[in-house]
Amino acid sequence: MLSKKQAASFWINSMYFTLLQRVSLFLFGVVGYMILVRGFSTEINGTWALYITLFSIFEAIKQGLIRNSTIKFLSMPEYTNQGKAVQSSSLMINAAFSLLVILCLFIFSPYLASWLKSPELIRLLTMSCLLILLLIPFNHCEILLQSKFRFEVIFRSAFIRQFIFFGGIFFLYFFIPKSFTLQHVLLVQILSLIIALIYIYRNSHEERAGSFLFSRSITLRMFHFGKYTFGTNLFAGLSRSFDHFVTAGTLTAIEGKNYVAWYNTVARINNMVDVPSLAASDVLYPKNVEALELEGMSKVKYYFEQVTGTILAFIVPISLIIFIFPRLLIYIIAGPEYYPAILILQLTILFSMVRPLSYQFGSTLDAIGKPRVNFIANALLMLMNLLLTWIFLHYFGGMGPAYATMVYYTVSLVTMVLLLKKYIQLDFRNVIKYALNRYQQLFYYVFRRGRAPGPPQ
Repeated sequence: MLSKKQAASFWINSMYFTLLQRVSLFLFGVVGYMILVRGFSTEINGTWALYITLFSIFEAIKQGLIRNSTIKFLSMPEYTNQGKAVQSSSLMINAAFSLLVILCLFIFSPYLASWLKSPELIRLLTMSCLLILLLIPFNHCEILLQSKFRFEVIFRSAFIRQFIFFGGIFFLYFFIPKSFTLQHVLLVQILSLIIALIYIYRNSHEERAGSFLFSRSITLRMFHFGKYTFGTNLFAGLSRSFDHFVTAGTLTAIEGKNYVAWYNTVARINNMVDVPSLAASDVLYPKNVEALELEGMSKVKYYFEQVTGTILAFIVPISLIIFIFPRLLIYIIAGPEYYPAILILQLTILFSMVRPLSYQFGSTLDAIGKPRVNFIANALLMLMNLLLTWIFLHYFGGMGPAYATMVYYTVSLVTMVLLLKKYIQLDFRNVIKYALNRYQQLFYYVFRRGRAPGPPQ
């Protein structure tokens, strides 16, 4: 068991690199997006937003299928001497799912592009098959490094990937503007992943098994564990993207793409608020798996309340600033053409503060062996969000998904708090206490150069 000093060192080191990774992803993403929205028309940018959203859902659901199960099984005492078989099973599930997605893209891309009224999507999705193949070894190395808490290597590989992608689109936009097309931007995305893969593969040799060892029983167990997280991430990803897909499929082609572009701009701003939440979730899952094995459920509860309270203390002021000054933010990120997104941003930003809880909610339930509960909760919430989005679109037009989002996050908050109260005995008052305590500590540090006492453990 770690001493208090070692535990503090672990959290500081892990959060430092994961936060750096998320911040760098956000910054490169925002600056790159500023180039894209100025280089493409709103309609073309709407097509790129649909592609990026689809690809992000693929990455999220594949991670759900293999990431949590691999980390969980590598941490379980009964598999201590079977690390090679666990790794081999993880890689096999990873490859099988990726190949299945590629097959589906070749078959269904024309139908999907037709429904979304975006024929340009066919070529983008076909070209993305190479990205999907490259992600098989990249994600495998990433997960093994995460299981060993080697977040510094994960950060550097993500930084390389984003830096090269940003540098590529910067070069195209300013030096070869005639070549600034969706296809060339995608080629830059592929090149950046190749270089990042070389780096992460060379720096994960200690974690990777030297050879392949197939175990049918382990593969099946990992698949059955991962299938719930896979479904959870699928439903969560779709739920967060309904404003894109249902809008594009329901409205006319031009109006739909315009609204998709505006909703995508709002989503990127929301991603800024999500940065600390995602960083904490990356660290919290493997730590909760370890804590459950060594110290029991009370420690999982303590970690959840501490981390969630700290994140809330950080994002509440940011969300309020965004709510008060949305025009300035939209102007900086996307320009005056995207001012119609201002009202959408104001309607959703305060409700989006529920998202930090949702990331820790899913991570915690998976870590304590309740992926099925997480799966069912997300499935029901997704269906509710789909129904609300469709109904509100027909009643309120393009603004409908924004109103649906407000209702969705309100119901999600109540649902998650009730479930966490049942499974980890969450006391939401402690979350508020930890959040307020962070402000108290900041006050003491700034004005009294001291340290505020923490809340009861």
